[in-house]
Amino acid sequence: LRSHFDRLDEHPHVGEIRGRGLMWGIELVQDKQTRRSFPPAERRGWQVCLAARRHGVLLRPLGDVLVVLPPLAISLDEIDRLMTAVEQGIVEVMNSAV
Repeated sequence: LRSHFDRLDEHPHVGEIRGRGLMWGIELVQDKQTRRSFPPAERRGWQVCLAARRHGVLLRPLGDVLVVLPPLAISLDEIDRLMTAVEQGIVEVMNSAV
């Protein structure tokens, strides 16, 4: 899980990744350097959750923070599937808005 977060942390619209154990939040920002938020009306967190759902993964947004909270009995393959869908969702939403 940590290796996936390390890769996601390089994305220009991921401002911060925080969490413990299997409970994590991925903050989406308009500008990584200044940590400027997206306008709330754009609902970027919600859009990424919808995109991840198209890849078979359910996420919960808290504003523009994606909540990643997999079950305790998750396998390594399922972690890979989950995080691939999260990354694809972020890339799709951020690329479509550029």
